[in-house]
Amino acid sequence: MIRARSLPSRWLAGLSVAALAVSVLGALPPASAAASAARVNAQAAAGVIPAPVARGRLRITGLLRDGGTVTARGATFGPPPLPSGDVLLSFGVKYTWRRCPAQGSGKCVLAADSVATPFAARSYVVGHADVGSRLRVTVTAIAVVQTDRHPFTFRVIRASSTATTRGVAGAFPVFGRPWAALINGTPEARTASVEEWFQVSAPHWSTAGGRPVQWFRVDKSKWQRLHASRVFYTGKLKPGAHSVAVRTANRYGLTTIHFRWRVVPLPAPVACQPAPGRRCWYPPHLASNGKPMRWDWQIGRTDPLQRTGRRAVDIYDIDGFLTTRAQVSALHSRWQASTLAHPKAICYLDLAWEDYRPDGSPGQVFPAAALGNVYFGFPQERWVDLRQLNALKPMLRERLARCASKGFDAVELDDIDSFDPPSTTGFRLTPGDAQNFLAWAFNEIHRLGMTGLWKNSPLLAWWGRQYSDGAVVEECYTFGGCFSSSARGTHADGITCTSLRGPQPCGWDAFTADRTPAQPTGKWVGEAEYGADGVVCNPGARCHGKRAYAAFCRTVYGTPNGFAAVKFNVDLDGSVFYPCPRGI
Repeated sequence: MIRARSLPSRWLAGLSVAALAVSVLGALPPASAAASAARVNAQAAAGVIPAPVARGRLRITGLLRDGGTVTARGATFGPPPLPSGDVLLSFGVKYTWRRCPAQGSGKCVLAADSVATPFAARSYVVGHADVGSRLRVTVTAIAVVQTDRHPFTFRVIRASSTATTRGVAGAFPVFGRPWAALINGTPEARTASVEEWFQVSAPHWSTAGGRPVQWFRVDKSKWQRLHASRVFYTGKLKPGAHSVAVRTANRYGLTTIHFRWRVVPLPAPVACQPAPGRRCWYPPHLASNGKPMRWDWQIGRTDPLQRTGRRAVDIYDIDGFLTTRAQVSALHSRWQASTLAHPKAICYLDLAWEDYRPDGSPGQVFPAAALGNVYFGFPQERWVDLRQLNALKPMLRERLARCASKGFDAVELDDIDSFDPPSTTGFRLTPGDAQNFLAWAFNEIHRLGMTGLWKNSPLLAWWGRQYSDGAVVEECYTFGGCFSSSARGTHADGITCTSLRGPQPCGWDAFTADRTPAQPTGKWVGEAEYGADGVVCNPGARCHGKRAYAAFCRTVYGTPNGFAAVKFNVDLDGSVFYPCPRGI
C-alpha cells in the first residue's frame, strides 16, 4: 500500500534513538530523590534521557509443557525521570517469546505459538514445536519523549531484559485429548461484516496419540478438513446469528471449540450535523473558477505554512495533533485563499497506531490486543485490528472530538485499508471488517459537525463515497488506478471493479462524479505525487512522455472528473509544492 510519511524523514534524522539493555537479574536499589534528580540533570546536560526504570527480577513462571501457559513475571518497568521541559508522549511494554536449544548457545527462533500482538503477550501458551527447548522472553520497555515542539522532535528510549527457563518444555500429557484455539483476533459479538477469516493455533497433542487431524465448519454446514495453513473463510453471510466450530482429534480423543457472533446491517449514513454557530462544509470538486479546488498537504510540519498570492489554496490538510486551535482559527480568519474568503482546514488522523502520539500508550486509550505488526517502513507505527471496534471507539472518539474542538472543517482518516494481507498487518481482516469500522467512524465525524475524507483503498471507493465526502489519494498517476476505467474488470477481495457507471467503480472519479445536493459539482479529491518516485518531473524540466509535468496535469487534473493534483516531497513539510495546472 502507498501512503504519505506521517513520520517525516526530516524528523527521523534529528532523533536520538537509544537501545539500552538493562540488567534485572536482581532487585534494583532505590535511589534518593536528591541523587536521582542530580543524575537526571547531569544526563540532560549531556543530551541524554535516562532509560525506563526497571525493578525486580524477571522470571518465567507457569506450566512449562505443551499446552501449558507461562507468564513473564517479577520485573516491572516505569517511565524514566525526564529532564525539565521534556514530555512523555507514550510508554509501553512489549513481549517477545523465543525457543532456544536445550544445550549450548545455538540460535533462538520465534516460539511456536506466538501471536501478532506483542504488547498483550505477557503470557504465552507453549506450543508442540517448543517441546525439548528452553523458552526465552524479552521484555522491552519503550518510552517516547518529546524534546522540542518547534520543530516537533522526539526520542525513543528502550530498556530491555531477558529471562530463559532453566528446564526445557515438556511433552503434552499422555492420553490427553488434543486441542487448539482461535488466535490473532475474532469478530465482535455484533458486526456488520458479512465475511470473516479465522485462524487456528497449531494443535497441542501427545506424540503417542498420533498427529491430530483438524476439521472446521461454519454454522450447520458439513465438516471440512482444515487446510495446513490452519486458516478458513466463512464465505458471505446473511444477517443473523452465526457460529464456527473447530475439531482437533487423534487416537486419544477430540476437542471442539466454538465461536458465535451476529451479523447486523450496516448503519445508514448519517448526514453532517452542524455544531452550534457553525455550518457543515462539504468540500466541492470544483471551485468557483470551475477547476478542481486547490489544496496543500502539510502533515510534516509543526506549524502550517501559508501559501499566498498565486500560490494560495482553498484547503489545508494538516496534522490533527500538532496543529493548535489558534492556528486553525488564524487560517479561517486571516489567511489568504484561492477562491474562498479564507481557507478550510482538514484534520489529518492516522488509524494506524503511532507511538509518538499522546494517546499512544498501549493498554490505555489504545487496547494492547489491537496492535499488530509494525507498519513497513515506519518503525514507530503498527497496524490496528479494526474488528475490535468497541475497544477502539474511545480512542477514535477522543481524536475526533479533538479535531472538532480545534475548529477543523473535515477529517482525513489514513490507513483505512487494514484488510491488506495478514503478512502485512498480523490480522486476517476483510473488506467487511473495514466497512463495519468505517461506517461508524464517518458517521461519528458527521455527528461532530465535520465532513470526512476517504484515503486510498480504491477497492471500496464505490462504497465509501456514500459515507464520506471526498478523498485523498497518493500516486495514482505513478502506479495507475486514478480512474475507474483503468480498473474495470479487475477482481480482488471478492470485489469486481466496474467502469464509472457500473455498481462498483474502483477509481477516484467515483467521488468527483458523485453529485449530491450538498456537492452539486461532485466530491473533492486531492491527489499527491512524490518527487522521490522520479516519475513526475518538475514544471519547466525537459522531460518527455508520461514524466512531463504537463502530461501529469493533463491526465489527472485536466479531465472532466479530474482531481486537485499536486507534486509534493514525500516528507510533506511544505518545501515542495507544484499544484496543477502550471505548478504555481
